[in-house]
Amino acid sequence: MKISDRFQMALRNLVRRKSRTVLTVLSVVIGASSIILMIAFALGINQQQKDMVESFGGLTSITILTENNGGSTKVDQASISRLQSIDGVKVVVPFKSFYSEIKIEGEDDYSLDSQIQVMPDDVIDKLTGDMFSSGSKMNRTDDNKIILGSEVRPMKMIREGGGGYSGEPVEDFDYRGHKYFIRLGWKDENDDGVNFGDENQENGEEKKPTHADIPVEISGTLNSKSFVMGWSSVINESLYKKLQKEDKKLESPQLNQNFGPDGKPIEVKDDGQIKYDNLSVVVEDVEKLEEVEKAIRKAGFQTQSSAGSAEEIKKTSMIVTLILGGIGSVAFIVSAIGIINTMLMSIYERQKEIGVMKVIGASINDIRSMFLIESGFIGFFGGIVGLIISLLIGSLINKFAQGSGIFMGGGEDAKILLIPIWLALVGVGFSSMVGVLAGYIPARRATKLSAIEALRAN
Repeated sequence: MKISDRFQMALRNLVRRKSRTVLTVLSVVIGASSIILMIAFALGINQQQKDMVESFGGLTSITILTENNGGSTKVDQASISRLQSIDGVKVVVPFKSFYSEIKIEGEDDYSLDSQIQVMPDDVIDKLTGDMFSSGSKMNRTDDNKIILGSEVRPMKMIREGGGGYSGEPVEDFDYRGHKYFIRLGWKDENDDGVNFGDENQENGEEKKPTHADIPVEISGTLNSKSFVMGWSSVINESLYKKLQKEDKKLESPQLNQNFGPDGKPIEVKDDGQIKYDNLSVVVEDVEKLEEVEKAIRKAGFQTQSSAGSAEEIKKTSMIVTLILGGIGSVAFIVSAIGIINTMLMSIYERQKEIGVMKVIGASINDIRSMFLIESGFIGFFGGIVGLIISLLIGSLINKFAQGSGIFMGGGEDAKILLIPIWLALVGVGFSSMVGVLAGYIPARRATKLSAIEALRAN
């Protein structure tokens, strides 16, 4: 018997008993969709954990403890060169951080809250196109552009009863339709922004402004592939020097200030060079994070990284996937029992047909494969329908998550259920395999039927 004949007979027998076939396929659909959705949920949790760690520095980033943050490393060219020479290090990132509001022109109630990182131009040059979700990096001579971090979002400031403010994230914000400025210092609500400096005198001294607004343009927005912390935005050296110049004019400068015992600022000699006080290292492969960190420590540096978090995410992901996959597989066991029952009933009803096939020369392999193909079709069709249902349910839940703040990480890209291509293929393949395995016992029973007894059956 040709293989094509076996497929045709299997399909014909399934169509002949529509009601029973539909009910059996339905049990497989429930099993397939259950296990796909359970694993998709586990993958979604895992991805949210990764995104959260990425937003705070990334799974490929190692922080070097410098003199600025509790360590002993000086941020100089010698330290940078030593770190860059370590095998597995992709980029060494010196930076200086400060907090400042990025305000939206004409929208006093809105701002982009962000830590701002100043980076050397040669490091910014290492930001590649695949690290941007929109736009691109600025040129070295641009002194009016900023790159937003992947987690920086517009916030609407809402006044609370006690006189304070709280921020509410704004979704679907049109970044291109607005103008922006960085605000240094603090704005006096009673100041009209016009008459400070020349005409205002205080104790015989010229009164300085309390704030300065420096116009900027958004050059681009980073994604999670970049080596910049998600909550930080990046400016180059040209813009920082411009900010420093304006900052010195303020009543209370906020950039690069050191204070003495008397609380007064210490004058720092300005040699035109930016003094970076933080260092981080980006590794080439997340799998080698722990190995590279050990090499860095061996070289005499103190470090802090997400190596523990990465390992914890792996363990958590495995445990959650196994638990949820196990729960989903219970439905598959029930569907397998249904397939066995259906195929056994089919054998009892088709004893004469089996007897005739044996008499006219059909081999045991022909009969066995025919029933295995039939049960495999039940598993395959159930898997396909289960996958379609899973994709629809996943899409609805993800849309709900993106439009609400109920789920952790709810936002434009929030995905509570993550169904990659490999899971879709595994789901359908596993359903087909369960169908074939469930059909093995009935198929074996069919091959053992005596041709004479089968022909005598009513």
